[in-house]
Amino acid sequence: MLMPVKARFVLLITMTLGSCLTAFGSLAAGCVIDTTPCRGCGCKGGPGYRHLASGQCVGFRDLAKKCGNPPGAACSFENAPGTGTNRECALGGKV
Repeated sequence: MLMPVKARFVLLITMTLGSCLTAFGSLAAGCVIDTTPCRGCGCKGGPGYRHLASGQCVGFRDLAKKCGNPPGAACSFENAPGTGTNRECALGGKV
């Protein structure tokens, strides 16, 4: 069943506004938002680990919870170019 046109429009505006606010918050924190495609965990400045059970890249905030401290067998380190460059930005200065 398709959504009415008005509901789709409101959803689109809400999603666009949400992504703009997220980008603005990151820019206000001095973060660089790279929208170019890249391959491998860490290529956008993340820690560079992939959670083996989910197959997803792990962010700095979830690294210890999902991979252990230090990261161990639950994750694989991919070390894509750019790995770790956005740590302070991702953690909001709580390093």
